[in-house]
Amino acid sequence: MVIGLIACLAACKKEQPQSPIPDSPASLQKLFNPAYQISTDSIHRMIRSYLDENKQVTPWDSALVAYYQEKDEFFWLNDSLVSDKPATQPADSLLYWLGNISKHGIHPGLYLTDSIRNDLEQIRTLQLQGKKTMNRLLADVEYRLTSAYLSYVCRLKFGFLPPERRWNDSIDRIPLKRCDKEFALAALDSLRTDANAAFRRAQPSSRFYKKMQEELERVNSWGETDTTDYYRNRLLVNMERARWQYALEKGKKYVVANTAAFMLQAVNEETDSILEMRICVGSVKNRTPLLSSKIYYMELNPYWNVPQSIIRKEIIPTYRRDTTYFTRNRMKVYDKNGTQVDPHSIKWAKYAGKGVPYTVKQDNKAGNSLGRIIFRFPNPYSVYLHDTPSKWAFSRKNRAVSHGCVRLQKALDFAFFLLKEPDELLEDRIRIAMDIKPVSEEGKKLPISAAYRELKHYSLEQYIPLFIDYQTVYLSADNNMRYCEDIYNYDPSLLEAMKSLNLKP
Repeated sequence: MVIGLIACLAACKKEQPQSPIPDSPASLQKLFNPAYQISTDSIHRMIRSYLDENKQVTPWDSALVAYYQEKDEFFWLNDSLVSDKPATQPADSLLYWLGNISKHGIHPGLYLTDSIRNDLEQIRTLQLQGKKTMNRLLADVEYRLTSAYLSYVCRLKFGFLPPERRWNDSIDRIPLKRCDKEFALAALDSLRTDANAAFRRAQPSSRFYKKMQEELERVNSWGETDTTDYYRNRLLVNMERARWQYALEKGKKYVVANTAAFMLQAVNEETDSILEMRICVGSVKNRTPLLSSKIYYMELNPYWNVPQSIIRKEIIPTYRRDTTYFTRNRMKVYDKNGTQVDPHSIKWAKYAGKGVPYTVKQDNKAGNSLGRIIFRFPNPYSVYLHDTPSKWAFSRKNRAVSHGCVRLQKALDFAFFLLKEPDELLEDRIRIAMDIKPVSEEGKKLPISAAYRELKHYSLEQYIPLFIDYQTVYLSADNNMRYCEDIYNYDPSLLEAMKSLNLKP
């Protein structure tokens, strides 16, 4: 074992090559060879030559360049590098974490740990291979370990796939946080302060993620079968999705509508509670867009302004078969001036497949397609969460039946969840507007009060973050892993990208 190699390295002066103290005559003879002589300046020059070749494709590349161009300090080249207990030292500890990357669903060949270990072994045994010099080995180990560490930390935090490979161009994307140079530099500060603590903190800590890790280990124990592949593939893509971070902060109270699972979870971390309900989402032809937004407003007994696409594709063909359609569905037709028009006076056939110069509005209350309450939030797709009179759809396994909006199984409970705090009187006003009996004593007096006015809308005191997402594995409110079908077929492209990750850090 080499004694004092790195201690000697740290003590050597600039441009004055030094040799490590030999531990035997054989070692002494070797050290007369220039290949074994050590110079910190030479190591720095080699590292900076690597930086010149660095294309700075990623934010952590930029942080790596910034650090080594400005500082002369090393992260890994110290006494611990040649410790007689390498498993407890930072370099070996990092190699352990990198070598177990498969626990995150990532191919173990992504980080070239065997090659780095080989370089470490040459340093520790003074057994140089090929034309390598000690300076070159030390520069390689320093640079490669730091580069691998930054890649590992940043990708565990923000995802292994670059943003452009996460979705194909036809899929709406939720704005996500990205790793930046500032985060990578902070990761280097953590490495300098306490390397082993930095490795532990890099591990995703959410309950859902840990459950998926446990599930992946269980699935892998089954052996290679089609069933194993099915569940493993589901886990691989959803572990990657779980590493992505929404750009919009969740806060302590937020809503996630999982379109793949046909489930919504309204989460209140302050009360440690989850309101979970079934939802109906857009059909395959009318996919619900993935988005993040803020719920500010609820409207009671909304009118439905029918979109032009539905007028053209559904209402006109149906009316031509059944002229009672507008009457049965309590719909009125208006011209471009807002004047009501008799639908029987319009030659609908000539507007099939092109712009319709009329608007159609469905009366509110009973039978309205939006139900008795709607929850609005800014978005470019004109979608929203709403109640529905079609309760039968919630009993279906496949609930991809809407035109893109999200129908709620428990709309009243959801309205109460959105309130800043419980308010019996306000809750009863919402009930009364929805033709549901009030429950509080004060609420029961409201309908018979001469001054009472029905609640038509309510603006929230604080907005609630909303995320309409897509996860084919999720954690239910009862803390169980659930698998669901890939209704929109979003998983294959993501799985392909995961499996084709370049096996270089």
